[in-house]
Amino acid sequence: MKIVSLNAATLPVYCRELGALLLDSIESGSSVGYQLGTSREDAESAFYRLRSALDKGDLLMWIARDERGLQGTIQLELTNESDGLNRAVPKLLLVHRHARRQGIGKQLITAMEKAAKAHHRGLLCLNVQACTPAEAFYRAQGYRCLGELPDYICSSDGYYHAAIIYYKRLFAVKQFAQRIAS
Repeated sequence: MKIVSLNAATLPVYCRELGALLLDSIESGSSVGYQLGTSREDAESAFYRLRSALDKGDLLMWIARDERGLQGTIQLELTNESDGLNRAVPKLLLVHRHARRQGIGKQLITAMEKAAKAHHRGLLCLNVQACTPAEAFYRAQGYRCLGELPDYICSSDGYYHAAIIYYKRLFAVKQFAQRIAS
């Protein structure tokens, strides 16, 4: 398995495969923000639209490839707000149905976390649908549960579900310590 970083120039080469991967995830019931019935064109377009964010450096993206083709992907959205330059949001971790439970998700997470550190982003925060295999996966990768938001995620079948917020601290940043005079 080869983990490859994409940029604005290389992304279009993979949009067709990425669209197929997104459709596979939707059809397998994964909560990825798209509904059953999403067309191939819309799925491919969802990735093509990421070119601008990749070009500006607001988004980083990786794919996992082997001799069978594209097997997975992950994105990292870099927070550019002045009070959030220490954090980033992992997004859209997808692994094809036939390639799950083979360590591909872990390899993608490892590449993403390494890049987050290189970009000085020590706090990663994400949300997943409650009561799904994604929860166990992220816990196994060292992510900690922060809490639950009711009716936050719409699954591929159109029903709303609670989201569980997870975070992982890759490194500590300089913290302000306020002293109280006695």
